[in-house]
Amino acid sequence: MVVVAAGSGTRFEGDKLMTPLGGRLLVELTVTRLLPLVDELVLVCRADQQEELSSLGVRTTTGGATRTDSEIAGLDALGDRHELIGIHDGARPNVFPGLVERLYAAAREHGGAVPVLPLPGPVVARETAAHVDGVMSAQTPQVFRADVLIEAYREFASPPAHDTAEVVRRHGAVRIAAVPGDPRNLKVTYRDDLARVIP
Repeated sequence: MVVVAAGSGTRFEGDKLMTPLGGRLLVELTVTRLLPLVDELVLVCRADQQEELSSLGVRTTTGGATRTDSEIAGLDALGDRHELIGIHDGARPNVFPGLVERLYAAAREHGGAVPVLPLPGPVVARETAAHVDGVMSAQTPQVFRADVLIEAYREFASPPAHDTAEVVRRHGAVRIAAVPGDPRNLKVTYRDDLARVIP
């Protein structure tokens, strides 16, 4: 598993990943929940945080200028020793075993799996002002066959991707299964989101 935690947190107005919650850092809570569920975990963080976060007992590596660059750094550090690789956002601490297990099972069957939730309320296409059916909100972790994921990033080209699944979709080698997500699995973006983190 690669946990991406190298973002700047500008909308949070501070370093959200290093925010203390119940005696632990937010990113520490994320890592602690995932560690028992995976064979190996690499934490991608900023260079100035590596020493502090290495105390979590996982391998750390320095992130890049974009999320995609950070994912590539994490994959390079993890290597190709695993059948499946998940990529998770360090700012999603409410990640629980049931969701992770469903994702790995679906990725094993289909080649890739992404947790999704229906967007609340009607969704309107800006260009046409028409209602759009079947639009879902993607979460992480997103899990893929390791060979497909690594090859997709080797072939990756601009423009930058929004998430891992977009890079794999461009590669086009596997079917990506949509797995029901977990409403608790929020991404901490604003300070108000901290109230919904389960300690």
